[in-house]
Amino acid sequence: MSDSRRSSRGSSDRSRRSKKPTTGGARRAAGVRRASTPHSSPSSAPKPSGKSSAPKSTSRTGRPAAAGASKPPSGRTSVKARHAGAASAAAASKGRAKKAAATNFLNYPRAGAKNPWRWIPSLRLIVGAMALMVLAGLGFAVWLYNDTEVPEPSDFALAQTSRVYYADGETEMGQFSEINRTELPADEIPDDIKQAVVASEDSSFYENRGVSPRGIVRSLVNNVLGRDRQGGSTITMQYVERYYTGTETSYVGKAKEAIMALKIDQELPKDEIISRYLNTIYFGRGAYGVQEASQAYFGKDASELTEAEAALLVAVIPSPSNYDPAKNPEKATSLWDRVITRQVGLEQMTPAEADALEFPEVIEPRSENSLGGPDGYLLTQVRNELIEQGFTEDEINTGGLSIVSTIDPAVQKNTVQAVDNLPDDRPENNRVGTVTLDPGNGAIRAMYGGPDYVTQSQNDATQSRMQAGSIFKTFTLITALEEGFPLDSRWDGNSPKSFSEVPGGWTVNNFGNTDYGRVSLEKATASSINTAYAEVNIEVGPENTMETATKLGLPEDTPGLEPVPSNVLGSASPTVVEMAEVYATIASGGIHRDSYIVESVTRPDGSTRYEHEDEETRALDEDVATNATVALQGPPTVGSARSLQGVMDGRPVAGKTGTSEKFRSAWFVGFTPQLVTAVGMFQPGDDGSEQPLTSFGGVQDMTGGKFPTDIWGDIMSTSLEGQEMLDFPDEVRLDNETRERSYVPPPPPPPTTRAPEPSEEPSDEPSEEPSEEPSEEPSEEPSEEPSDEPSEEPSEEPSEKPSKKPSTEPDDGDDENVKPTEKPTSEEQGGGDGDTSAGGQRQGRGGGDSP
Repeated sequence: MSDSRRSSRGSSDRSRRSKKPTTGGARRAAGVRRASTPHSSPSSAPKPSGKSSAPKSTSRTGRPAAAGASKPPSGRTSVKARHAGAASAAAASKGRAKKAAATNFLNYPRAGAKNPWRWIPSLRLIVGAMALMVLAGLGFAVWLYNDTEVPEPSDFALAQTSRVYYADGETEMGQFSEINRTELPADEIPDDIKQAVVASEDSSFYENRGVSPRGIVRSLVNNVLGRDRQGGSTITMQYVERYYTGTETSYVGKAKEAIMALKIDQELPKDEIISRYLNTIYFGRGAYGVQEASQAYFGKDASELTEAEAALLVAVIPSPSNYDPAKNPEKATSLWDRVITRQVGLEQMTPAEADALEFPEVIEPRSENSLGGPDGYLLTQVRNELIEQGFTEDEINTGGLSIVSTIDPAVQKNTVQAVDNLPDDRPENNRVGTVTLDPGNGAIRAMYGGPDYVTQSQNDATQSRMQAGSIFKTFTLITALEEGFPLDSRWDGNSPKSFSEVPGGWTVNNFGNTDYGRVSLEKATASSINTAYAEVNIEVGPENTMETATKLGLPEDTPGLEPVPSNVLGSASPTVVEMAEVYATIASGGIHRDSYIVESVTRPDGSTRYEHEDEETRALDEDVATNATVALQGPPTVGSARSLQGVMDGRPVAGKTGTSEKFRSAWFVGFTPQLVTAVGMFQPGDDGSEQPLTSFGGVQDMTGGKFPTDIWGDIMSTSLEGQEMLDFPDEVRLDNETRERSYVPPPPPPPTTRAPEPSEEPSDEPSEEPSEEPSEEPSEEPSEEPSDEPSEEPSEEPSEKPSKKPSTEPDDGDDENVKPTEKPTSEEQGGGDGDTSAGGQRQGRGGGDSP
């Protein structure tokens, strides 16, 4: 069979087997193309145009599947064409893939690769990604480094303990702090503790740049593994954390911390960095910084630390509460050995030196409450005064101030001891407040506000109020002197005495209802005669007595301070410190100065923040103050406080006792030229109201002449020991005296020593038995009234007291310290106790006493 027939048959067979074209148009098109191709020569076929001319697809027999394909003239030509078309298509596909890959740098998923290989990153992708990450990280680091600035130190880092000192400026009284820290200059921190902390915390401190790459890697591993978050912290990074950033655990925070450490390492010397670190680190026992830690563990300054002590302080740094030698001595010893061993390894000490060290002794942890005991009242008073002077709480608590108070440590010790000397059976709710002032400037030299501020925060010297009793008579005394009544002016001292001129009537009794007859103002003061002083007060005007009280320093809003006749008997309720200021005004010659407790305040840099400036006003004429002082020498000499004669060793004393009605309070306020001390005693009930003082120490009537006077004597006798014995000025004649003196006092006789026994009473009051002497008071005051005419009151005295017992009724009328059992029921009457008008209207509560 010829080739043409085989070709024709094969073509015909393929044509029959082909399913295309299926439409008529396709068939007609295909016929036209077939009709034209047989006459064409192979040489006349069009050349490829760069794109494959092969059929897009063929059947399994190789027949063209698309219309328009040229029919090869023979079978050999058709196979070659097919092969050429396939190669051309492959080349075109590969070209397109290369072009796509060239435009896709990452080439992911990988073009031209089959699953799963197309999803595996190429080496180019891996390298490129890593390069981008490195570049991004470097860029971020550069940005973060430039963006991170070393901030101002945190308030926590700058906070320092403020310290309060006694008047000597050296003896510490207490502290004010939110953070117990005292910063030391670098040159005052011992090298021993610097070396120990380097050995224990960062052995490469002096070589590294502020960060430790190894430590940072360790930190990242721990954080990733979920262990305790930590920073691979060098000493510099720990310093940054405490001084600037606070505790950071985030990665960004740690990165900033590391950058700050790098910058600080470039800016500060290593010695300054380690010194700041040692000034801020917590050592336990409430102590921040090496200075407070040294005090807390060893009771000494940091400059005095030994090598062994320095190593122990460093040993407790990782966990101070758990490693305190007082709580865990075994662990503390182990860590101390570790520090010493590391110091040997760094050649900071030799093995022989290390072996010679012994584990140091530590003191017991101190109470964290610095306000405990009597000193708590002093510290609180200091704080209050600082606030009054414009200090803020934050400045007081964190400013590192050095505050020098006015408190004399010796006088304060004597004061506390004087109260502790009271009898053991003293009731628990018996309260005492005392204040000692320097009359020359108003400085508080001692104060007792209570036994323990923590359990009783109310200060009984500055906050508690109690009825003044007869110490208020001093205001009427001064008013009388200012009104022109001399000390020898005469007044009615009989008891009881009614005053019909007072609206509604007013009746006054002396203590024990004792009659004294006509007495001088000086005698009325010495014996604290209620009836005589009631008469004086009505004469000068109760409103003027009240004005004098405020002029001498008593606040106008003092409870019970009213312009009524009974105010002379002490119906007002002042505080102890207020009465101390009043009597200090008299002691200073009429110059009033407010009391104060803060002398000066110094900043940590040594500059002065505050210094007290003396402010004074003249409240009294100097001569009035002098004559008032003369009169006030009577009670401590011949009156209710005469027991002081055996205590003060002849030192001149002026003062006044006071006891309120029903013995609800008892006072003694007195002074010498150098010091003024006020003592008040009272007894509050469960509801806070004043209750009658419960007897103790074998004393029945609790008057100012007993325990308050005893406390005063103990304080003053010990505090003035060794000081010069100064005298008060003599009495002077006042320019405004309008009343004629009854006599001119002769020169005083030589002083005699009196013993505070009951036997002194007969010589004090021989005139109390008028039947012995027909004259008025021929022997009452030999030095005061030797020329007193018996005709002055010839009928007033002879029969007035025929039944009185002068041996049981001392001059002051309440000196039951001499005869404590003579009048167990005397509390029902006093100088204003039960002072009511005829119509039953109370005219004001009296002091209820005669001292």
